[in-house]
Amino acid sequence: MSLRHDLAQLTMELVAIPSVSEDAAGRASVIDRIEQFCRALPAVHLARYESHGFPALVAAFDERRHKRLVLNAHVDVVPGRPDQFRPFERDGKIFGRGAQDMKGAAAAMLILLKALAEAGRRPDVAWQFVTDEEIGGEHGVGELLRQGYTTDFFLAGEPTDLQIVDRAKGIVWVTVRQPGAPAHGSRPWEGRNPLVPLIEGLQRLLQRYPIPQAAQWRTTVTPAALHSGDAHNRVPAEAVLKLDIRRVPEDDPAALLDLLRACFPEAEITTLHCGSALATAQDDAQVRRLAAAVEAVTGRPATFRAEHFGSDARFYSEVGTPAVCFGPHGAGLHSDEEWVSLDSLETFYQVLARLVSELE
Repeated sequence: MSLRHDLAQLTMELVAIPSVSEDAAGRASVIDRIEQFCRALPAVHLARYESHGFPALVAAFDERRHKRLVLNAHVDVVPGRPDQFRPFERDGKIFGRGAQDMKGAAAAMLILLKALAEAGRRPDVAWQFVTDEEIGGEHGVGELLRQGYTTDFFLAGEPTDLQIVDRAKGIVWVTVRQPGAPAHGSRPWEGRNPLVPLIEGLQRLLQRYPIPQAAQWRTTVTPAALHSGDAHNRVPAEAVLKLDIRRVPEDDPAALLDLLRACFPEAEITTLHCGSALATAQDDAQVRRLAAAVEAVTGRPATFRAEHFGSDARFYSEVGTPAVCFGPHGAGLHSDEEWVSLDSLETFYQVLARLVSELE
């Protein structure tokens, strides 16, 4: 069979497994299938972990936990309609939930592992497959790092249109809880409406971080929810504002929290999630190796870009390891019609194969 056929078949097989992040059965099923694939290969060492019900699998050619290169794929997905887990091929694209994000890349990584194993090649590389990237990554890549899986270079196969993402925003999810004093809606002077200071504070916050009208490389603050859970005819006892903050690496999260406290001085501010930013130097030797592999395969200089989403690459970047995202072309990320290009999956495979060939 051809590489293209194998990529299409394995991508569709993985997409057909409804491995939604919150579904324990789906998470286990997709890792079971990947483990089954790897166990059929000669000389591949496997280590399976589970943290808080989230399984992860590491494949390599020996038991050593430090590797010169880690190839990482998350195989959990966001929820989708039942038909989105019935993948199909059309016009050189694989359609289905997770095809682009990022089971196509996972399939390419597995097929590369198979080719190396069957050829008797043993590069100093590890393959990571995790199941909680879409909900933070703490029990997948975060746990593997705590288990001692270190590397000289970390590559997450996130969909990047074959560009190298060396910078990405950090995530801060915040809940602002404003107390009030309830009263009848017809006698507002007898109460203290918590919605008013929340709205005023939000206006001050958005003056500092206005909502952009187009993509810009700067910190953004997105009001995600504002509610009191009260009746129409009552001054509420409290109100809650949820904020999704995406910060550039140059903005200190502690300074952001200081600003929140200044904007909402009487509120209780809770940080639900604080994910680090990705920041890797383009002139790093490992990044240059990847760029050279991209140019050798495509015949064009590698291009770099910053990204607004977070990824598991941040865990390694946070401890000083060069880390990037690099993956195939597609569209429909988290949408109703998600697809990945088979042409780009072939290119992605060839770039990884070239990069790995230098590590034997």
